[in-house]
Amino acid sequence: MMMMDSSSSLSDVSSKIPDDILIDILSRLSMKEAARTSVLSHNWQNLWKLYSGCLDFDDLGISKKLLYKGERDFHAERTRYVEWVNQVLVSHQAPSIQQFRAHFDLDKDHSSVIESWIQFAAAKRVRRLELDLSPLFFEVKELEEIYNLPIQLLGELNLKLLTSLRLNAVNVSEEHVLGFLSECPLLEELSITGAPSLRKLKVVGGGNLKLKHLEIMGCLKLARLEVSGARSLASFKYEERFFNMTRLRAYMHFQDVPQLSSAYFGRGSYSLHLATTLFKELPFPISQLRMLSLDTFLLAFNMSLVLHEEFPQFTNLRHLELAFGLGICDEQQGIFEGLFLRASPRLHKLVLKYDRGIPQKNYLYTTRISVGFGETQEQLAKGCKYECLKEVEFLGWNGLTADTELFTHLIEAAGSLEKVTVDPRNPFPDKFLEERILSLPKVITSMQDARDRARDRARDLEAKLSPATKLVVL
Repeated sequence: MMMMDSSSSLSDVSSKIPDDILIDILSRLSMKEAARTSVLSHNWQNLWKLYSGCLDFDDLGISKKLLYKGERDFHAERTRYVEWVNQVLVSHQAPSIQQFRAHFDLDKDHSSVIESWIQFAAAKRVRRLELDLSPLFFEVKELEEIYNLPIQLLGELNLKLLTSLRLNAVNVSEEHVLGFLSECPLLEELSITGAPSLRKLKVVGGGNLKLKHLEIMGCLKLARLEVSGARSLASFKYEERFFNMTRLRAYMHFQDVPQLSSAYFGRGSYSLHLATTLFKELPFPISQLRMLSLDTFLLAFNMSLVLHEEFPQFTNLRHLELAFGLGICDEQQGIFEGLFLRASPRLHKLVLKYDRGIPQKNYLYTTRISVGFGETQEQLAKGCKYECLKEVEFLGWNGLTADTELFTHLIEAAGSLEKVTVDPRNPFPDKFLEERILSLPKVITSMQDARDRARDRARDLEAKLSPATKLVVL
């Protein structure tokens, strides 16, 4: 008897499945996976064109490798990317899509094609729209080259079903943002990154405002942010990404935001100001915080201000993430960690991120540096109990004395600790530098050896853990 090959068998089976079920299956795949199904059989050949999931046009990783190796010209790669997106959109036949995502370094010279993509997504009743046009080799785009979203375009689009909007290196102003909030009644997530024309923003909520997550990153000209009556707002993220001593920090004020409980303050003058003034100018009540992520970059230069003030109490904080840059030494770092731990009686999870570009030379909890109110680091930690702490993560762990002393202190003081995660990799990777390093085998070997030694030191500490605590070494 002649045996059917697997493709014939699959074709025979799939021919008996109704198209609506096959389309539903496709919608659960990624766009590239859905496109690959076209080779399975004749029935699948055009079915992927009815894909209604996420049209994700992110080919940046492959493009970077080709560009770094000199195998592809940047302008040629831009052209190839635009042609790829356009080809898919012309073929697409589904009446709706869940998400549209474009991620490539495009600028104002591509305005017409970018606007055609936005119009396509709106016509397909998109729910999540993301345009990430961030530069390939630099941090931000100048006003002269960035793509400017035409304000009149908002009035021409039907975005009634949009729930998430993320714009990176797309120039918008307050008028644009308020227009989106007005034209998108279901909008729950709004992220604006690298918009040089965003200088002020005042969001006044009403009964219909659904906004839950607000994110403003790398908008260096932003001078004033006011939010009031956003009663569904649950999280706020803000980061300048650059530190400029001459720049005045943004003024922020939040009022009537009862659900706001998660805050992220990344690198920049505002996070430094919050740390050095001990959150006296936090734009909303500190008692609302259940999750806080803070980058303490350059805190070392203002640490004396922290040491001579009474540390606030984070009575409801459950999740804390602290990032430490190169400028802060172990004594200062240890004090800040200790003060935060002592002030957070309900803390469940602690995440510590270290930029380990420079080897650490000092030690935690052993150096007798004054804390300003008569305590030393060692006294600060002595007798502390973290009854609610269940999970700790060390990211950028190097396993030297500073790390091991803190590790030991936490497992002794946290009686309910369930999990400790140790990851020696840099939590602040420089993608451009990493690509360059790939061509230097000796450097790669040295980095790998250092990380392996750090992992071994973490495993050596496993004996100190209670049977109820799990150690995960990445």
